[in-house]
Amino acid sequence: MKVNVVNGFSDQPEGGNPAGVVYLSEESDSGKMFPVHGSADAKCESLTDTQMQQIASKLHFSETAFITRLNDRSFAIRYFTPAAEVPLCGHATIASFSYLNQKGVIEDGVYELVAREAHLSVEVSEGIIWMEMDQPEMDQVLDRQMTERICKAYELDTDALDKEMKVRIVKSGLRDIHVCVRSRDALMKAVQHEEEVCRISEELDVVGVHMSCLNLRNKAKKSESCDTEENEITAYCSNYAPLYDIPEECATGTSNGGLTYYLYQIGRVRENQINCFLQGEHMNRPSRVYTKVKIQEQKPSVWVGGCGVICQEGIELKI
Repeated sequence: MKVNVVNGFSDQPEGGNPAGVVYLSEESDSGKMFPVHGSADAKCESLTDTQMQQIASKLHFSETAFITRLNDRSFAIRYFTPAAEVPLCGHATIASFSYLNQKGVIEDGVYELVAREAHLSVEVSEGIIWMEMDQPEMDQVLDRQMTERICKAYELDTDALDKEMKVRIVKSGLRDIHVCVRSRDALMKAVQHEEEVCRISEELDVVGVHMSCLNLRNKAKKSESCDTEENEITAYCSNYAPLYDIPEECATGTSNGGLTYYLYQIGRVRENQINCFLQGEHMNRPSRVYTKVKIQEQKPSVWVGGCGVICQEGIELKI
């Protein structure tokens, strides 16, 4: 089995979030429909679920994506962490479509992503991959007792929290706890107690914690450019998912999509504004995640974008 390593949300090998990318159409000419939407009796001609999980575990990246081409404009992708399958992954999607674009499988244009729980649009434009997120949802605000538990799990004082943004769950493809702190210093000094965060994640049925600090100097310009010299950082972020064997992740599209929706709901970002989230500083792997909110059919739609860089190709892996 040949696998590839592609960093999502960066155009440099030393940045971004690495993902395993397996293009199954290169491994098999079966042309069979990839199993999607939880079809229990559907099987992949190339790999079983157990084999995909084994590959993800051996690679030990936060996610590995398995791609099957359904037709000229549609691709099915399944996503596996080292521990389990997840329904969607932003950086692995950016990595997957960047790989397909750079290998000449696809050109600039709009494509369909078929994931287990959603059909989403992906736009390829001059090296930037834009991914439409599943319809986001603002879930419950967490009570004082749970908020204090979460703060303690990261050695944070509750006074460090941004008072405008309550600690709450937001779903954007995946469910995350969103914690916004007032200073970048507090963000960088957070220390995770993994076992407690795992317990909290199980209790609340979430993937993990997305911690952020808004850049108060951001002028929130309405711009269609991804040039970061013209667009200041919207927020600095750290993402943690120890329940899925991911102590920290240096770029997460779904979580920043959820954060974008949260900020939109409280009036901190506007329609069509290009936002930039800097993530991964804790890990010395800075990643830039772009987002924007579009109004489609009178509803806000969140899109997440970024570059991708192929770091390794054709790695032989025995399963």
